Amino acid sequence: MKTKVLFVFLVAVFLSSGTSVLAQEESQKEEFKTLFAKSNGHINHGGYAAITIGYAEIDKRAALEIGGRLAWLINHQFAFGFAGKSFFNDIDNASTDPANDYYLAGGYGGLFFQPIIFPKAPVHVSFPIILGVGGIALYPNEPNNNYHWEEDYYHSDSYDSDVFLVFEPGVDVEFNMLRYMRMSLGVSYRFTNKVNLVYAYDKDIMNPTKIDDGVLNNLSINMAIMFGWF
Repeated sequence: MKTKVLFVFLVAVFLSSGTSVLAQEESQKEEFKTLFAKSNGHINHGGYAAITIGYAEIDKRAALEIGGRLAWLINHQFAFGFAGKSFFNDIDNASTDPANDYYLAGGYGGLFFQPIIFPKAPVHVSFPIILGVGGIALYPNEPNNNYHWEEDYYHSDSYDSDVFLVFEPGVDVEFNMLRYMRMSLGVSYRFTNKVNLVYAYDKDIMNPTKIDDGVLNNLSINMAIMFGWF
């Protein structure tokens, strides 16, 4: 009789402990939360492609920046993807000093992050960030200061070049133009490691021009046109 009572007692303890473990697991499942899921666990997915254009001063000369983005949009509030830019300065504006008659061109790209504040409002704010790698090249304006970028930009041989890492945070004001179209205006600041570029005019080869190693660390004014599911 005592053996039966002990057996029943052990079974009861086992069942109660098992029930407690299951209850704890269910509770943990209910409490488990993620950064992007809503309270019901649902995540809204979207995405967009964008064309960007910008202005900056590179080496104290006006520079044009053209780029693009491809991003996955999570719950309307955070975009993640890839972005890149190309740039060139001194467009069809050769220097009067042959020893400084050169221009800089290059590009960079990498991961793209973009927190978005109040995305459903017709006018709202976002914070785009690019983290990546790029390259820059120095080209002489030839021949005889008669350089025209429309004809020669893709046919010149670079005189010197270098690679760099880049971190570019920014702030944009976005406008919901249409259901599947947005436009933004904003500013960003490009941070890079030091670049090493030297230009030596053929008549002054012993005294080359050393380009500022922080030549790409500068402010940009940007505009973007975005198409997608927001």
